[in-house]
Amino acid sequence: MILIEIIFYIYPLIFILLRMKKLNLLFLLLISLFTYQSYSGQNFTLTTCSTGLSTNTYGPMNSVTTANSKNRTAFIIPSSQLTAISGGIITGTYFKRLASSGTLPAGTTFKIYLKNTAAADFGSGSPDWATEVSTATLVYDSDPATATGSTPGYKQYVHSTNFPYTGGSNLAIYVEYVQTTAPTTAITWDYEYGTTCISSTNSNTTKYITTTSAFPATLTSTNYRRPVIAFDVTFPPAVSAPACTTMSAPANNATAVSVTPTFTWAGVFGQNGATSYLINLGTTPGGTDVMNGVDVGNVTTYTVPAGTPLNFNQQYYITVIPKNAIGNATGCTERTFTTGNITCPSVTAPTSAAIGVSTTPTITWTATSGATGYRISMGTTSGGTDILNNVDVGNVTTYTLGTVLNNSTTYYYTVNSYNGGATSASCTVRNFTTVCGVLTPSYTNDFATFPGNCWSQASGGTPATGPGTGTTNYWIADGFLNVGSTGAARINLYSTARQGWLKSPSFNLSAGGYRVKFDYGLTGYGVTTASAMGSDDVIQFVVSTDGGTTWTVLNTWNTSNTPTNTLNTYTFDLSNYIGANTMFAIYGNDGTVDDTQDYDFFVDNFVVETIPACDSPTGLSSSLVTSNSATISWTAPAVAPANGYEYYYSTTNTAPTSGTATTATTVNLSPLAQSTTYYYWVRSICTGTQSVWLTGSFTTPATPPVNDTCSGAIALTVGNNFAASLLTTSNAGATTDGTTSCQTSRGDNVWFSVVVPASGSITVETKGVTGSGLLDTVLSAHSGTCGSLTSVGCNDDSAAGGVYSLLSLTGQTPGSTLYFSVWRYTGTAGGTSTNGQFQISAYDASVLGTSEVSGAKNGIKVYPNPFADDLNISDISKVKSVLVNDISGRLVKTISNPGSTLHLGELKSGMYLVTLEMKDGTKQTIKTIKK
Repeated sequence: MILIEIIFYIYPLIFILLRMKKLNLLFLLLISLFTYQSYSGQNFTLTTCSTGLSTNTYGPMNSVTTANSKNRTAFIIPSSQLTAISGGIITGTYFKRLASSGTLPAGTTFKIYLKNTAAADFGSGSPDWATEVSTATLVYDSDPATATGSTPGYKQYVHSTNFPYTGGSNLAIYVEYVQTTAPTTAITWDYEYGTTCISSTNSNTTKYITTTSAFPATLTSTNYRRPVIAFDVTFPPAVSAPACTTMSAPANNATAVSVTPTFTWAGVFGQNGATSYLINLGTTPGGTDVMNGVDVGNVTTYTVPAGTPLNFNQQYYITVIPKNAIGNATGCTERTFTTGNITCPSVTAPTSAAIGVSTTPTITWTATSGATGYRISMGTTSGGTDILNNVDVGNVTTYTLGTVLNNSTTYYYTVNSYNGGATSASCTVRNFTTVCGVLTPSYTNDFATFPGNCWSQASGGTPATGPGTGTTNYWIADGFLNVGSTGAARINLYSTARQGWLKSPSFNLSAGGYRVKFDYGLTGYGVTTASAMGSDDVIQFVVSTDGGTTWTVLNTWNTSNTPTNTLNTYTFDLSNYIGANTMFAIYGNDGTVDDTQDYDFFVDNFVVETIPACDSPTGLSSSLVTSNSATISWTAPAVAPANGYEYYYSTTNTAPTSGTATTATTVNLSPLAQSTTYYYWVRSICTGTQSVWLTGSFTTPATPPVNDTCSGAIALTVGNNFAASLLTTSNAGATTDGTTSCQTSRGDNVWFSVVVPASGSITVETKGVTGSGLLDTVLSAHSGTCGSLTSVGCNDDSAAGGVYSLLSLTGQTPGSTLYFSVWRYTGTAGGTSTNGQFQISAYDASVLGTSEVSGAKNGIKVYPNPFADDLNISDISKVKSVLVNDISGRLVKTISNPGSTLHLGELKSGMYLVTLEMKDGTKQTIKTIKK
């Protein structure tokens, strides 16, 4: 007969020992418990319950350093934690002492009672000890000092009476300890608490009493802890084969399972429990071609060895069959799972988007687990295979390309792992660009991508010493002359120590007869308007004939040679430069003086080309564009064409085959139609040939409005607020006059006149119109007569109107006429605008001054004024409701049954009219300012 002894460690571990009746393995068992190891040869398993132990000096034996100390403890273990001993006979109990424990004193008594119970806890009352133990079995009553087991560690208390545990029942344990002599050192014990095994919210699972007097009748103290406990359990011989188990991993129909998976299942315990488990594993339903009834022992987990992994991307079928001396479980459920595909290798070189890579690059990667080889694809397009088409490079982690790639070319490559018929999928496509070779013109960089293939940057240094070693990049992509945001290169200079290089590739100019040219211009920072350069700032165009070792300055722009904010073209004849390794760079330096100037320098359309026999003009532009005429102009090439030029213009953007001849470099185009886009072309006419066409475009404005001049000023009616005298008008087609203004970035103004009211105060304000191209205004005021005006005020961006304008004047002569000019803002800070509709209003700003009130008889005040977020009312008892209007008269907030503090933090900064509606039917309006 097989005797099965189970040591059950409820928390944190459950130990199960199976031993033959004639073998005494208890000592080895205890050693294994102390070291938390599993010895499959001794036929027991180890199962983790949970974690979290508390070391205590009380119970199960109250071995404190106090004479006559005693305690009783009762606790209940749920059946769910006792499945391993279901139907067994408990023959011994263990408690665990800790390393710091002292020695149990002799002459003490210790009792253990056990009881099968349906109760989950002892209830909220104080259980009566005598009643509880009267229905329990006394299994141990002796001196605990004589118990076996090492110190520290598990102490075994062999039962004098064996206890049959009924499967499915909870188990109540009662312990009583009495000492008359105190130990010299307190004894500490392991306790379980607040874990998945013990509910920290149910203190009724443990009851106890500790005393030095006589025991009371009841257990008065409660807790959610219990001693760590274990049992010796024996089972009668099996009479039938075990039941089937349930697998927990892999889940049925699981996918992407490891090729060295761990199979886990529930243990089959009890009299007819399993003594080992068989595994069938195959690639077909019911198949055993991988594992055919392999006995893995009395364990509940098995891992496929790394040396014999499963196939990648393969479906498998598995059955775990419990076994004992009677036989094997029958009818056990088969489950299936599919292993994952082989993973992509981790590529380490070339790094993603690397530049300057060798034309015979070495590709390296980290080995993929389970891979038996690798394949590489490479092409000149993403996913392309025109260089390498899924080439098998073997089971290596490095590969050097055997053929030489092209210089200055971007290549795309992918590395895949494989094992048998499984190949990694969706691996990352990486790219690199080979080292730049020397280029032979013609060549153009239009900076559509920045900085362009084989262009580079450097910082620090000077043309005399060469580029420095700094890592800051000062050149960036931007729209040429701050129009748009891409398509050109730009450097911003504004402080000190900003030294940025934009370097070209190397060119082979040995054939001679080349030139270099590029477009350039300079604007204020972030705007399209002109700017001066700092006192010691320089922009220099430099050349190197030795591949970037030494540099020579070809041209310098500085404070005395500042570029304009229009398109300029620089051209340099390279006839004297015939080196085979020639580079160019644009170098910017804002010097050591921190000037106030803050500006952007732009470069675009960088060209190295053979000097044409008939050179094109440069600097083609349009100006003086009106509703019916415009002027185009250009700059003659270095060698003026023998026969002058041809120009052509049209409303269709189709290049002409011929044009009108002229020897001038400026031409007036008329008559033109208003509000129309025109395209124009110019080319040089040489002897027997002509240059390529240069082209540009402009749009004529509408016919100027009647109030385009001061003499045609529109009279505004003065109202009491913005809405009362609102006029919607337009400056479409307006021109710019010479009247002064507080904003230099303005143009296309129109005029209005206002008769000053009796108060001598007047406010003129502008606002936008939805859908209009006019987005930002500047407002200037003048006294006098047209032709002899004097400025009396000006406003660009008002606090109330944002990018629109508001101008309030006081102390003006009643009855006199003031003239107001509304300008279109031409910069970018408020959004570069075009002509279009806007609103304008003139109203008497003195109708209600700040802190002035209408209906002041109520005497109620608001404060502070101006206010930040909250506005206080001095006497709220008389106020029924509050209305808040903006200065235009628009109702922005209504407050019913207000408190003494009005919370107005959501309002924008500006003036507001706060109307207090009184309970007696009167109103009081107060003008306030929100900061």
